[in-house]
Amino acid sequence: MRLIIICPFALVVLTALSGCGLFSKDQSKPETQAKPQKSQRLSEVYFAPLPLDHTPLEEPETESMRDAYRDLLAKVTDESQTKKIVQYRLADLEVNLAEQKLEEGAALTQSVANEQQLLFGLAIAQYQQVLAEHPDNPENYQVLYQLAKAFEQQGQINQSFATLEQLILAFPDNPYLAESYFRLGEIEFNRANYIEAIKAYKQVLTVGTNPYYGTAAYMLGWSYFNNKQPQQALTAFTTLLDYKLPNEIVAQSMLTQVDSQSQIASLAIGEKRLINDTIRIMSLLFSYQDANYAQVSQSIIQHFNSVGQRHYEYVLYDALAQHYLNNDRYRDSAKVYQTFADIHPQHFQAPIFAVKQIDAYILGKFPSLVLPSKQTFVLRYGIEGDFWPNWPVVLQESVAPYLNQYLQELAQFEHSRGQQLMQTVQSIAPNNQDSTGNQPSELKEQAKQALMLAANWYQQFILTFPKDAQTPELTYRMGEALFDAKQYPEAIAAFESYAYQHKQLNSDYPQAHPKAADAAYNAILAYTELQLFSIEGDTKPPLTWLDKQLIAQENFVASFSADPRAVDILHNSVQQLFSLKRHVLAINAAQQLLNWQPAVSSEKRLASYLVIGHSQFALQQFALAETTYEQVLQLLTKTDDRYADMRDRLAASIYQQGEQNVANNYLPLAVNDFLRVIAKTPESTIRINAQYDAATYLLQMQEWQQSIELFEDFKQRFPKHTLTSGIQQKLIVAYQQNQNWLKAAEELIRLHQSNPQSDEGRQALYVAAQYFQKLDNIPQALDTFRTYAHSYPLPLAEANEARYTLSEFYLKSDEPNKRRFWLNKLIQADRQAQNSPNIERTLRSRYLAAMASNVFADDKLQQYKNIKLVQPLKSSLAKKKTALNNALDAYNQTLGYKIAEFTAAANFSIGDIYHQLAKDLMNSSRPNNLNALELEQYDLLLEEQAYPFEEQAIDIHQTNAKRSWQGDYDIWVQNSFSALKTLLPGRFNKQEKSPEVMNDIY
Repeated sequence: MRLIIICPFALVVLTALSGCGLFSKDQSKPETQAKPQKSQRLSEVYFAPLPLDHTPLEEPETESMRDAYRDLLAKVTDESQTKKIVQYRLADLEVNLAEQKLEEGAALTQSVANEQQLLFGLAIAQYQQVLAEHPDNPENYQVLYQLAKAFEQQGQINQSFATLEQLILAFPDNPYLAESYFRLGEIEFNRANYIEAIKAYKQVLTVGTNPYYGTAAYMLGWSYFNNKQPQQALTAFTTLLDYKLPNEIVAQSMLTQVDSQSQIASLAIGEKRLINDTIRIMSLLFSYQDANYAQVSQSIIQHFNSVGQRHYEYVLYDALAQHYLNNDRYRDSAKVYQTFADIHPQHFQAPIFAVKQIDAYILGKFPSLVLPSKQTFVLRYGIEGDFWPNWPVVLQESVAPYLNQYLQELAQFEHSRGQQLMQTVQSIAPNNQDSTGNQPSELKEQAKQALMLAANWYQQFILTFPKDAQTPELTYRMGEALFDAKQYPEAIAAFESYAYQHKQLNSDYPQAHPKAADAAYNAILAYTELQLFSIEGDTKPPLTWLDKQLIAQENFVASFSADPRAVDILHNSVQQLFSLKRHVLAINAAQQLLNWQPAVSSEKRLASYLVIGHSQFALQQFALAETTYEQVLQLLTKTDDRYADMRDRLAASIYQQGEQNVANNYLPLAVNDFLRVIAKTPESTIRINAQYDAATYLLQMQEWQQSIELFEDFKQRFPKHTLTSGIQQKLIVAYQQNQNWLKAAEELIRLHQSNPQSDEGRQALYVAAQYFQKLDNIPQALDTFRTYAHSYPLPLAEANEARYTLSEFYLKSDEPNKRRFWLNKLIQADRQAQNSPNIERTLRSRYLAAMASNVFADDKLQQYKNIKLVQPLKSSLAKKKTALNNALDAYNQTLGYKIAEFTAAANFSIGDIYHQLAKDLMNSSRPNNLNALELEQYDLLLEEQAYPFEEQAIDIHQTNAKRSWQGDYDIWVQNSFSALKTLLPGRFNKQEKSPEVMNDIY
């Protein structure tokens, strides 16, 4: 090592004295100072410009400089300060010259060695002389430092050690303190005095950062090691690593971790060797300490728990693991790697160590440990782990190759294991066991779990490496594993991804994969299995899966039309679409099948036509369906079992066209369609409805005669058909509208006779009676009304009308007794309705009852009028009064119905009764034995008797006349007015006078 030159002296002594920093400012001043001079301005001073020489000075040779200083020292005798400087410089040059010769690598001949010893000796003498002559110089720390080095170079170690101790003692704060302690430590280490060496090296570290810091820490570690203090040695070595491998980046996250190995690689060769040796000895120490623990890696864990975490921990873990590996301790090596990965799972080296752990198991031939370790690696560092989403791309790329390899190996292993278990299940009887005692059900479950696990590994590979060349193939294998595990929805997704998505989404695979058609077909099989699985579970297959199957089949046909399975798949789609009632799609698919080249079989063609026809029919495209069914019939022979059904289908399509025309109110077109059914398919069962509907709509179109002909033909052709029973009503209507009353009445009588207890039969009888009456066929009308009136007392309205009609018949035939029979029935029917909550009494029933009651009252009135007052008057008058009361009672009953028309008639008749009694009294016969006076008195007496009756008649007629005030002015009110003219002529028989009209204008 070269000696430190404190100040670069020039050859001129004064220059050296003024430029060297050995003395203070005061020491360099002269003893006396010149007097101060007057200051000058810069403008008063003129400096002549001097040319500058930029040629670098030649560095003088050390030996010539040494000789110059020797000469100078001989000349300096008086000035002690100058002499001291020259002595210092001369000693430095002697040492410098000796080191220079040593560094030049000159051959160590005896003469050269002697020369070096001489030079170091001269330097030592010079330093010792300086110290002796200037013992109190504060700069003597430099002299002591150089003297110690000279002793060391001279091989006088003890003298060097003593000089260094003197330096430290005299100058505890000197700039060479760290080096001095380091030199002391080296001497003590070489003496094997490790305790003192430890003290010296620790003092170097105490000084702080210095050029000897790292080496001192290294030697401190070795000192502790040799002194059998391993833990302290590890701490010392850690100090060295902290110094040489500074934590330049704070490791707050995975993105900011220090790459310690790169730091080591960037060091100088010597430093790199030092660090690597330190790491080696530390790993050795850890391995020694692990022997004292129950588990491997406990020493390194405990160490860093003690000193705190370091960014270079992984380097030490790696060294320890490599140490075990070099000693064939494979499991211990793997354990070290695993320990670091477990403690620092987010460290960027953690996955690399996990890989090394796996490699250690492989080297050690522990296959039972390799697979679980790979599985743990994938679970922790794979795409579904906790770290992958937060890793930078560069770290993902570093782990990716191992994930790629391990995922494939795990997937293939589990897939193969699952297939072998399935084969075992198939090879043993249902109630037997395999060689390990497992039941088939247990083996099936194990196989399913293995297949599901394989599918999971495949899936992780696909997600992690979507563009990898193996991804499509592994996608297909995943589909196989899921299919075998009966996970059909997931299997479908995998197969369809292989068949279609990789081709569509990944530009790296623009072409279809070699097994694309098989994958697409397997997806369809999975859909089928999914449907069968649902049916076996007694649940209806979800329509969504069938929908997806149809899409899959459509994609297969579109993408793999050359595949021989495409035709059958298309045919299956046709049937499925039709069964789902997706008729438009079914038609399109069936038409596609018909257009297939080469042409499909005749059975498939027939099936396609059938689907088209049935779908067109379901879509109410009946005209198209008619054409299609005609084509179907051409493909069938009449002996075919399907022929009759297709004939009916043809008839139905024509019939439905008629129904559509009916809905659109195109009745003539509808009738034409119905008649076409009869013409094209006369043997079809649908022609029955067609003929019936044609006749019905002809009836609605008022084509009476044509409708009658079709209905009558229908009755003859299909007498036992259910529709025949309804024809009778329609024929009746047709006969009525055609004004064929006799046939209508006869049909109605037959209708009644077929079911007399029904309401329909009752009404038929009533209408028939009306038609006979309309034809003026009185005997049949009378007989029919009579049958109705006796047979159907209810409903009241029709029964009363029949009774009334009968009473009118008998009125015309002048059969009063028979008439009164039916009039009495009218009164009884109304009274029954009045007293029964189940029969509704109507205004009509009251009217007819009032009318009948009035007839019976008129009979009483006529009886009353027929009684004449004759002598003896008392006897005839008594009869008269009895008849009067009977008549009044009868009219009062009529009044009780409160029918205006018959109320007025009854009031008039009552007034007439009283008036008649008054008149009869006055017109009664006189006794024969009365004289003129007695006769006059008798008349006065009769007049007095008649007067009250006349007054009553007037009151009743006036009351009846007042009805006109309410707007009731019928014949009976008029009759009352006429009666009042006679009874009160002064009021009601006045002649109206017309005033004379003047036309003159004034």
